[in-house]
Amino acid sequence: MAANSAAPIHKRKTTEVEGTLGAYFRIQARLSRICLKIAVFGLNVILAAVLYQIWGRYVMNNSPTWTEILALVVVLWVTCFAAAVGVRDGRHIGMESLLSFAPPIVRLWADLVVYAGMIVFGGFMSWGGSDLAFEMWEYVNPGLPISQGWSYVPLGLGGILIIIFAVERIVARVNDVEIIPSWH
Repeated sequence: MAANSAAPIHKRKTTEVEGTLGAYFRIQARLSRICLKIAVFGLNVILAAVLYQIWGRYVMNNSPTWTEILALVVVLWVTCFAAAVGVRDGRHIGMESLLSFAPPIVRLWADLVVYAGMIVFGGFMSWGGSDLAFEMWEYVNPGLPISQGWSYVPLGLGGILIIIFAVERIVARVNDVEIIPSWH
């Protein structure tokens, strides 16, 4: 088989874009890093709560009741923020193996359809999560004196973030710009 003699085309990275579009990408990158830091902080809170639960149960023989509920609420926050970052960084489930054989225009349209679908999904997620948060706000979690609405707030915020980051992916794809992942 003959090797492909065409040199690969260098895609501009978001850090190389200037002007208003460059500012847009920098704001999105900063927002994404904040979301990632919140998710990492949340993982540490979950770890501390679980370790405290183990200590209370097996060492002190007095299980704290609030740790499980705290861990469950925080895991929802971590999941929603991390999922939004996954959308921005392009770490979602995809059929890249099939699309790698498709012509560039097919790949472009496939990406646009996928991100448009994510926008619709994020909209429903935000709407449903916000509705649940408002409906459950008056109820208090047993064992942890916070509103049960706090369990659904991350769905509303996560949906908005998914929309924001999916729009950025569309803007980047149309402008043939490569998005730098949040952890770089």
